Amino acid sequence: MTYIVMDLEWNGAYTRKTKGFFNEIIEIGAVKINDRMEPVDTFHAVIRPVVSRKLSTLVQDLTGIEEQELEGGQQFTRAVSQLRKWIADPDAVVMTWSTTDLMVLLENCRYFLGREQIPFMKRYADLQAYCQERLDYGTAQQMGLSKACELLGIPEEGMDLHRALDDSILTGRVFARVFEPVTFSRAVRPADREFYDRLTFKTVIISDINDENVDREALSFRCEGCGRPLRRTSDWKFRSRAFCAEFLCRSCKTKYTARVQVKLKYDGPVTKRKLVVKAPESEKDKREEKRGENGAPAPAGV
Repeated sequence: MTYIVMDLEWNGAYTRKTKGFFNEIIEIGAVKINDRMEPVDTFHAVIRPVVSRKLSTLVQDLTGIEEQELEGGQQFTRAVSQLRKWIADPDAVVMTWSTTDLMVLLENCRYFLGREQIPFMKRYADLQAYCQERLDYGTAQQMGLSKACELLGIPEEGMDLHRALDDSILTGRVFARVFEPVTFSRAVRPADREFYDRLTFKTVIISDINDENVDREALSFRCEGCGRPLRRTSDWKFRSRAFCAEFLCRSCKTKYTARVQVKLKYDGPVTKRKLVVKAPESEKDKREEKRGENGAPAPAGV
């Protein structure tokens, strides 16, 4: 079995061809690992950009790549052809740290090759997601490569971070540490039509409370104190990417703010709910509220 760990660097630029922003790959790095988790070869290609010869300040500061270095680079099409020959094994598992690099690679294959698939990839695994699972890191936030190295005791000294080759080598070392045959086999996906449909599907935040993807039961809550149904005391409003409303427990008089977010993903809607107890109103708050109702200040003690 052959495993390919790949990393990319790219430069963002506007292109008239697509009338939009385009992430143009300027560097490809990869390491080949055998079934004994030994690195056996590396691949590195610097690519001469054609969409925009000017590197953004962000890319230069992050990677240390200078425009002069790219002048001697090769065309993207040639780099992909060389990478395909270097991989050699058609059944190799290709891996990147999260699917971001993969999305950018697909974007470049569309632009330069006119292809809707990555030509050298039949099987894929998201190494970031696999590593988070193996290290029981949770899914609240994505794990960075440096964090994985820290947790696994993998030194970064002497490595040129945010350069494609060294990042792929570090990622390969992480892979070798967390690899376990049974769990990894579940992380590998065939690069078929469904795979690309999932990869390119754009998650949508539902903003219409009457949308068919909003589960009506998800809009009902119970008191966290006494367990009785809450009464909604305000209209649902969409703000900060979620529906928000005020609720009251008529039994214990506790007031709540509810937040419901509905994301439409490839497999269907995903709903997240949150209920927060509102802080008790102070006498000043009550006077301010009464003042708003009457149009005049309320006397102290009311």
